[in-house]
Order: sequence, then C-alpha cells, then structure tokens
Amino acid sequence: MSLLSPSQRPTITSPKFIPNEHIPDLLSLLPVKSLLRFRCLSKSHDSLISDPNFIKLHLTRSAQKEDFTLVSTSDRNVVSFTVFRLLENPPIIIDLPEDPYHKLTEDSLYVVGSYNGLLCLYGQFFTPNYNSVTWLRFWNPATRKISAKLGFSIHNGLYFYPNLTLGYDKSANTYKVVYFVPNTINVSVFNLQHNSWRNIQNSPVTHDYSMNAVHLSGCISWLAIRNYSAPYNCENITVQQFVIISIDLSTETHSQILPPQGFTEAPIVVPNLSVLNDYLCFSHDYQKTHFVIWKMKELGVEDSWTQLFQISYNNLQIYDHFNGLEFRLLPLCLSEKSDTLLLTNSPESRAILYNWRYNRAERINKPWFNGKNYVESLVWFR
Repeated sequence: MSLLSPSQRPTITSPKFIPNEHIPDLLSLLPVKSLLRFRCLSKSHDSLISDPNFIKLHLTRSAQKEDFTLVSTSDRNVVSFTVFRLLENPPIIIDLPEDPYHKLTEDSLYVVGSYNGLLCLYGQFFTPNYNSVTWLRFWNPATRKISAKLGFSIHNGLYFYPNLTLGYDKSANTYKVVYFVPNTINVSVFNLQHNSWRNIQNSPVTHDYSMNAVHLSGCISWLAIRNYSAPYNCENITVQQFVIISIDLSTETHSQILPPQGFTEAPIVVPNLSVLNDYLCFSHDYQKTHFVIWKMKELGVEDSWTQLFQISYNNLQIYDHFNGLEFRLLPLCLSEKSDTLLLTNSPESRAILYNWRYNRAERINKPWFNGKNYVESLVWFR
C-alpha cells in the first residue's frame, strides 16, 4: 500500500521512441568518428551506416556545412588539416595536424586532389639510373582507410606532381587522375576502376609546368595561351589569347571557352581559375590596383560570365606586390552567410580572410603548401 497521496506520487511517463524512418536522417548529422562507434552497437546499425544511400545522404549533409577544411602537405611530408569556421564572428581557425585521426606520414607524399572525402596522394622515388618510380594512393582520413599503392609507373615522364589533377567521372562512377605532361600536348589518365594509366586525346595547346587545373561537374579545366590568326589591316596576324580548356572526364575530349569579355588588358600577373560555391571562377589583376573575380553562372556558356568582386589591394592589406617577385592571389572559398572570402597570397605563402561587407582583411600567420578543400565522409571505393 502506498503511503503517498495521489498528488505526491511520481508521474510515470512512457519512454519516447524515435520512429525508425527518422533514424537515418538524425544519424546523418553526426561526424564520421561517432558513426563508426555506432556501427559497433548492433548489426542493424552497422547495416544502416554501411548502406550506400546513407553514405550519400551523410556526404550531402557534410558538404552543406559552412566549415571549410583545407588539407595540405608540409615540407616534412605530413598531411595536415586546418578548419576555417567562416560563420563565426570573427572566423575561427583550428589546426588538426596533431590529431592522429587526421594525420598521415609517408615518404615523398603530395596531395593530388580531394573529392567526396577521399584524398588522392602521390608518392615517388628515384632509381639509381634516375628513373622515377611513382604511385597513387587513396585515403579517407575520417574512416582511416587507405588503399594499396596504385598506378605504378617507372619512367621519366610522370614526375611533376603539380600537373596531376583528381576528378570524378559520374557516368562510369569512378575517380580519374589526369596528368598533363609538361612541355608537351600529351595527356594521360589513371582510371581507378581499372587501376591503369593510358593516353587520351592530346591537348590543343602545350602544357606548362605547375598547372593550376580545377575540377567541377565532371570536367577538369585549366587556363592556357593559344595562338590564333586575327585580321589586321586586311592581313591575318598571329596573336596570343588566353583560353580556358576543359576535359570532359566521361568522353575524355577537350573543349575551349574564352575568359570574360571584361578581361581585355595584357595581365601583369598570370590570371587564375578556381571553384567557388560550385561555380567556375576566373580571377585577375586590374591595373595594379584591384583584384577582380568573375564567376560563370552556366558552366561552358561564355555569355554567363558575371563579375563577382573587384577588391582594392589596399583593402586586402597588400602593398608593394609588384616588386619583381612572383605575385599571385588565389581564391579558395567564400561564405555568403558571413560575407567572407578566403584567399592565398604568394609569394607570402599566407592565407587572407577578407570580409567584403566591411572591407576588412585578416592575415593567417601560417605557411600553406599544396592546399586542397576537404569534406568529411564515409565514402570508399569498391
């Protein structure tokens, strides 16, 4: 018999359950490290988190986060991470190189590219007769999975890692690495599905050393200079013109488009291509006073170029930049919610956070090496 009156008795509530159909949606918001622990709880959790549809959902959610993670290699060949929380005011920068969960050390290691949470790594050593032995590896830092050494090559050609670019062929559901052989028009493609290199259609122009190629929507694009005939005083003369060349990874064929029409003057410094918020962007100097960024609203449509920014070098706190050294600004990412643009500045090798609403810039006092964007995921290849 209870000695408590009805009003004093504790109220017993039935436990609250989450409907099964909502569980995948809630779990997709968690970081990978937590999901890997949940896989150990039961076979049903393991089956759910390993399901391709859930992996795709989690990747979509991760890609929507405003934290921008930059992965880079240092001169000690250590892959390290820096997280830019651009929505914070002021933005917060977090270094993760000491976390063994996000660290890998290997001889002659470089980051070729990053896509869907996978990093493509390049390794190399030289034989006694000066041939280069090269290979590729794929690594998911979040799940700590790393592939065997792939795409072995023993020759003198595949040695200049800045001319390697990672892309994704959606039609074949495979990753491809494109190598632009320097000082030639030759192009080689590594197909992860087949674990092999092969030559494809030659480029329309000769490749430079240390090309700045970008990947967007299954195409790899880079900036080149071509010679073409133009009428002048009833005669045709040969002139040079900047052109954007793209390789469609599904057909492995080339196409060409022109930069914005507003880009008309001979540049003091070489312009750049970048990808900002899933748009192809073109940036260049303007009269030594401003840095201009254009974006292409419709990929491959020349008439869709629109000017995104024209920023004074004074607002970026850049002075005496044309002093004989190689000056270069490269946009890495932007957050429209926080009005923040992240750039790298060469030859300083420093990052700049620029707020365009208040025309305010902040230097990040740390060096950058071969930086790539990265998003955490559960993705792995079969």
